[in-house]
Amino acid sequence: MLVTSELAFSLILLVGAGLLIRSFVRLQAVPTGFDTDHVLSMTVVPSGPKYEDHNAVAQFYQTIGERIGHLPGVISQGRISELPLTGERGWGPAGVEGHILRTGEELLVDAHEASADYFRTMKIPLLKGRFFSEQDARGTPPVAIIDARFAQRFWPHEDPIGKHVWPDRRKPATIVGVVGAVKQYGLADDGKVTVYGCTDYDRMHLVVRTSTDPAGLTDAIRNEIRAVEPDTVVYNVRTMEARLHDSLARQRFATVMLGAFAAFALLLAAVGAYGVMSYLVSQSTHDIGVRIALGAEARNILGLVVRQGMTLGGMGIAGGLMGAALLTGVMSSLLFGVSAHDAVTFSAVAVILALVAFAATMIPARRAMRVDPMVALREE
Repeated sequence: MLVTSELAFSLILLVGAGLLIRSFVRLQAVPTGFDTDHVLSMTVVPSGPKYEDHNAVAQFYQTIGERIGHLPGVISQGRISELPLTGERGWGPAGVEGHILRTGEELLVDAHEASADYFRTMKIPLLKGRFFSEQDARGTPPVAIIDARFAQRFWPHEDPIGKHVWPDRRKPATIVGVVGAVKQYGLADDGKVTVYGCTDYDRMHLVVRTSTDPAGLTDAIRNEIRAVEPDTVVYNVRTMEARLHDSLARQRFATVMLGAFAAFALLLAAVGAYGVMSYLVSQSTHDIGVRIALGAEARNILGLVVRQGMTLGGMGIAGGLMGAALLTGVMSSLLFGVSAHDAVTFSAVAVILALVAFAATMIPARRAMRVDPMVALREE
């Protein structure tokens, strides 16, 4: 009972760890929609009464963009109101040309404000139309860029360029481009359809793509910003690779912790199986000696002990599989792209545990093969 329960418990933990590992591997393979390599990000807030005027805010960001763009090692720079993977939400109501809302219905979209060079800096692909220009940020009429999911939802068989949207119930904006979808809230979250405007807020996220280590340019970028406005607040400085790493922290912690418990349980099960089989062999020394004296071959003795051990192992594996099938359902919220009853994981873990039980049984079995029948009978 001890060995079978240890094996069953370790199998349940191993199945859970296996599911989380497979889920984590698949999650890491999900494309973010942008390139995190060599990108530094930070939050910038100009301070002072003059920045209550929108034109002053726009001029501030245009000036710091030009200064940062001339720094050695800087390839491009841009800004966005809600940066991906930060947890900031830009949800808001919107209207869409040709889409009539039913009474009481409200269409919610992700609405962000982005600069002309934001998409190039983040390497978000342009699928149709064009990116923003500096003139779009200054003039009228308003323009917008939508993502591929937005286009697919509302104009699956039409060209969305030239259509109109009303983000946050403002003036209608003409769609001038379609870009790839971005994982705004994490790799496991599809988010909402997204529309981008080109207005600067008083608080924006600056992103800078570099040809060198991005963290090494932090001080130089801060100096350029404060040369324009000394009281500017600059905080939340991180590389996009670090933000991507942090966005997987919950899944990584669950995988590591359950994997550690599973490995410890497997070790205990292996030690338990070895200990029980060693005890059984020592208790059966007389019987084994009699069998050998009557002509039993070494392979017969080996088979006898291994069958005993694998019977215990089989009972533990069977119990563990049933327990895992019942308990892994509670893990569904932690899994991505993997079923809670994934046959590959269940099968692989059962095979691994069978091999561990076999290895733990073979050591005392081989010792039983070398029993001297005369010594065993004399001791009895």
